[in-house]
Amino acid sequence: MSPLLDALDRFGRALENLLLCALLLTMVGLAVWQIVARNLFGGGLLWADEFLKILLLWLGMVGAVAASRELKHIQIDVLSRLLPDRLKALSQFVTGLFTAVVCAFGAWHAARFVLLEREFGSTVLGNAPAWVFQAIIPVAFGLIAYRYTVDCSRRLLALLRGETPCP
Repeated sequence: MSPLLDALDRFGRALENLLLCALLLTMVGLAVWQIVARNLFGGGLLWADEFLKILLLWLGMVGAVAASRELKHIQIDVLSRLLPDRLKALSQFVTGLFTAVVCAFGAWHAARFVLLEREFGSTVLGNAPAWVFQAIIPVAFGLIAYRYTVDCSRRLLALLRGETPCP
């Protein structure tokens, strides 16, 4: 990789990690406050439960993007344990390509959903437009599709050169 791509990769990883930590800490802090406030003061923040749902969506989507950077998504790899290295690499290429295609379709349809939500004018947290918070869905699916496409391209080039790609 070029130094610029290495720097962008490091920046992206740091940003993902920072966002994951911030989301998780915010969720835990707000949830604990809600418990304390309900038990000690007879009520919590009115908007907190809805905001926690939004934070959970964001945490899940950013977590999925972070998992995709190391190709650590859930896999069923019964065959890969039995296949020789060359066929295992081909199997990983095919499953990675399938993942990229499915995530690209997911990003496309999620973007259509978000645009519809924008058109309908749905709101959350009082008057905040819902589509702003839902925009993480197509962005995350798009980033996952991009990462798997890049990985598949590397695997295909290695297979065409007769090399066995890294796992």
